[in-house]
Amino acid sequence: MKRLYIAIVLALAAGMFAGLIIKEDPGYILMSWGKTTVEMSLWVGLVLQGLILIGFYLLIRTLVIVRNPVQTLNKLTPGSREKRAQKATVKGLLLLSEGQWRKAERLLSKSAERSGTPLVNYLAAAKASHAQGHSGHTDKLLKKALDSSPGAETAVEIAQAEIQYERGQYEQCLAALLRIQKQNPRHRWALKTLMRVYKKLEDWKSLQELYPQLLKNKVISGKEGQDLLINLNISLLKETTKLENDDKQREAVQKIWQNLPSDLKENDRLIEAYARGLLACNAEMVLERFINERLRKRWSDKLVIIYGLISKGDADQHLKQTEKWLEGQPDNASLLLTAGRLCLRNQLWGKGAEYLEASFRHDPLATTAAELSRLYSNMGRATKSRHYYQQCLNLAGYHLPGLPMPEASAEKN
Repeated sequence: MKRLYIAIVLALAAGMFAGLIIKEDPGYILMSWGKTTVEMSLWVGLVLQGLILIGFYLLIRTLVIVRNPVQTLNKLTPGSREKRAQKATVKGLLLLSEGQWRKAERLLSKSAERSGTPLVNYLAAAKASHAQGHSGHTDKLLKKALDSSPGAETAVEIAQAEIQYERGQYEQCLAALLRIQKQNPRHRWALKTLMRVYKKLEDWKSLQELYPQLLKNKVISGKEGQDLLINLNISLLKETTKLENDDKQREAVQKIWQNLPSDLKENDRLIEAYARGLLACNAEMVLERFINERLRKRWSDKLVIIYGLISKGDADQHLKQTEKWLEGQPDNASLLLTAGRLCLRNQLWGKGAEYLEASFRHDPLATTAAELSRLYSNMGRATKSRHYYQQCLNLAGYHLPGLPMPEASAEKN
């Protein structure tokens, strides 16, 4: 329709332009044959010449039709039109696979009604339209696909869900997937895409409910299934921090841990997530027992770090326990960091600084540098504090450019 409007506007503009030229100078043609002469304006001559060319073309076409009447009739029959539509569909699908979206969409849309498979055409055209970013037109093509084949709701909703997922419209995609699953609870594609959508939406509860169906229908299996369950429970443990108070959070954390299969309770990532969950809800007595039990079975630097964050209980006893561990691992940076922090809890500033310095020498971390900078700042040792502050920035990836700075002077109020 747009092309028609453009053609009309161009024709009107050309007509106005030609009219102005004709009015200014109509021109003159004189033709002579024997005693006969014909006079006319230039523009009339051009029109007559055009009419003669059109007449000649029509004459040639008529002769072709007369000489090949069967071939001409075949082109006009419905069967021939369907064959051409099928060829156009095949070509459109090839163009789609090659990534030539615009050409593919045009061919597939135009040939849809006569191809015999309008559903395929419209769905493929919708995919091509989506690839071009034409959201509104894509939705219209999906509607045409549904109208062309009323019994193909599932196929259309699958295509729609795929497009919505790629657009980032996860809520709408979820609604379409749930409709598909309601019609066919064992639809493997729908189940797998539901898993992906729940991850995007961070809807861990729904993903937890979906997990048995994923296993039952073999959507995931083996290591993939175990990895999903680990990541799912880690996310559930982190999500407990959103609960109203420590009591509800503590109850949720312990329930998640109790419901884990015994083999997953030996997973280091889940052990750390559970320990951090206990720390976040101030269940520090439970946390202390848990860490001691775990470290007796298998050493973990990450649990040692968390041990140093416990603020309740006997800080002096915690320090003694850490120093006992240090006897067996004197160069362990995590143990040295924890020992330094526990010294600070016991207000042993100098000893804490020594442990933290030793930890930084063995494993220079931004966290350790930050602890040293804070400690030296409060001890009044500004030079060392600034040194470790700069180390912290560098280790954290904040590499500041060298810029002119004001000279050090007395602090201004």
